[in-house]
Amino acid sequence: MKTLLRPIDNAILVYFRFFAGILLAWELVSDLMQGALREYTTSDFHFSYLFFDWIRPWSEWGMVAHFSLTIGAGIFVAFNFCYRLSSILLFLGYASLFLMEKAEYINHIYLYTLVAFWLMVLPLNKKRGEAPAWILYLLLFHISIVYLFAGIAKINPDWLSGNTMNHFLMSRGWNKPEWGQYLAWAGMLFDLLVVPFLLIRFTRPLAFLAATVFHVSNAFMFGLATFPWFALMMTAMFFDPSWPRRFYPKLIPFNKYIRFFRLPALTPLIALYCILQVLIPLRLHLYPGDTLWTEEGHMFAWRMKLRAKSGNVHYFVKNKFTQEVRIISPQSYLTPKQYRTLVGRPDQILQFAHYLRDEFKETLGWSVEIRASSMVGVNGSGLKEMIKQGVDLAQEKRKLGPYSWIYRSPK
Repeated sequence: MKTLLRPIDNAILVYFRFFAGILLAWELVSDLMQGALREYTTSDFHFSYLFFDWIRPWSEWGMVAHFSLTIGAGIFVAFNFCYRLSSILLFLGYASLFLMEKAEYINHIYLYTLVAFWLMVLPLNKKRGEAPAWILYLLLFHISIVYLFAGIAKINPDWLSGNTMNHFLMSRGWNKPEWGQYLAWAGMLFDLLVVPFLLIRFTRPLAFLAATVFHVSNAFMFGLATFPWFALMMTAMFFDPSWPRRFYPKLIPFNKYIRFFRLPALTPLIALYCILQVLIPLRLHLYPGDTLWTEEGHMFAWRMKLRAKSGNVHYFVKNKFTQEVRIISPQSYLTPKQYRTLVGRPDQILQFAHYLRDEFKETLGWSVEIRASSMVGVNGSGLKEMIKQGVDLAQEKRKLGPYSWIYRSPK
């Protein structure tokens, strides 16, 4: 308790608030520049998370306003202007964008949504000279679990053989297959060791240098929008909490009086939150089969750059009374990005089948059976069928548990 409550220099929290607000705002600006708006407005159908299908995108101008308001809220948070209202708008804006379209899922947007929540909850707008250490530890916890689980996820044959990395390099024009295995092992070892090395004062500068090389090279090789810079920003928070004060000493009055802080009444909930953040990535071990293939347990587990899927999906819609069958190609309903995420992802395949069931019922009055075929290749492997024959997806229900109508491994 003394460690959690010990006073630290508040400069590190001001540093975090400023750069988190700026980077969260810039992420959305970058998304708009890359055409993300049309992913919310072009298609009438949107993939949703289980239990959150009631959250739907706005009209085009509504989405423009949504992005604009959230970007503005991030900037206001950074500059501590109307902080409480701005942080609430930032969290609500990010969380709703995240939930509106499952095809837009990226690990670092999930991280940003969690961070936006704590920007809203924590007293990061205070201009006092000191703060309790537990606030800093809670923030460092987030980047630590990202590194740790990203490293654990890489301990699999496909990654360690260099096959996954070679596939990503070749897709970006890097025709250096001999680099793949070396880069794969370097990435795994970095993710697993960087946090322990950051926690040791003697090895901290070396770990931060390695993090700089790692994230800057990722930015050049894979893009990843603002995430490399966000990760570096948070990695720098392992250093002494007073170091940002050297760059803006006049912005934060330093009070040498040591305050005694209490943990908030929500301490049990914060502890439960941290436990859940450790358990959720481990849930994939409750599902049978290979997660790279089944996708079950993949999301929210910090499994970064582990697989690229290719293939196709077709649906066969059969009128129960007339026996008429129509072959449906999802590309005519979905954006290219939505279709790419549909291939090889059982929950999205099932959700789109339900959409077709309801669409045929509403427009044609058909009561239908729906079967599907999804030929899938992982990291450049040959295409294999994922869905068992004869399964009527119109009757299957979305659920958290494993789906019995898919093959657990490539056949």
